Amino acid sequence: MIKAVLFDLDDTLYTSFDVLNARGCDAAGKWAEQTLGIPAAEFCAQAAASRRYYHTILHAEPESHDRVLQMQNVLEHFGVNPILYAQQLHEIYWETLMEGMELRPGTSELLDELRRLGIKTGVCTNMLIDKQMEKLRRLGLAERFDAFVASEEAGRDKPAPQIFSLCLEKCGCAPREAIMVGDHRDHDIGGALEAGLHGIWLNWRGRPHARYACPHYEAADMAGVRKCIFEILKKEGF
Repeated sequence: MIKAVLFDLDDTLYTSFDVLNARGCDAAGKWAEQTLGIPAAEFCAQAAASRRYYHTILHAEPESHDRVLQMQNVLEHFGVNPILYAQQLHEIYWETLMEGMELRPGTSELLDELRRLGIKTGVCTNMLIDKQMEKLRRLGLAERFDAFVASEEAGRDKPAPQIFSLCLEKCGCAPREAIMVGDHRDHDIGGALEAGLHGIWLNWRGRPHARYACPHYEAADMAGVRKCIFEILKKEGF
């Protein structure tokens, strides 16, 4: 019997992170050009390189997402004291990104419907706790979830099993009693299937079909996700 549905956050509950990330970098780059004389295009190119660098050396674990760390690296590259400006650039980036977030249509209605059915809902997301919680508040979803786990708390990013286990513990259910909904084929769905959960791949980009031995569901939007959830509920005898 299904007792909980877990949701990824970025590119699942809102879209599109890549677009908003670019906007945030552009805003930080313009500020750096106006204030520090660093050409905006060069700043943005170095910011992208810094993000790739830390994802590589920190193995894409929670601390690799820290934009203060990335801004420090960028400023040091241009010979600027990061203690003076890294935090401010970090805030400019995040404020711009969050201002552009748009809740995926059908999300609130689905969460409310699951609650009426007595099914718990949780957020199971990579990234740092403070910014992910702030995103949920700004999206108007802060009171619609029963559990929240960011990879910073779990100590490992998805697809590592720790983050799924912790979210399941908070929801009080076993893996086969939970469904994971997410946009990332490997991190969200691959990790969930390995951990024993049901998986619904929100393939809103229309990417090639997933290659998993374990059965999973696939949807293009939240209406499709809802349909998949109810197929699983029916199958599991809810």
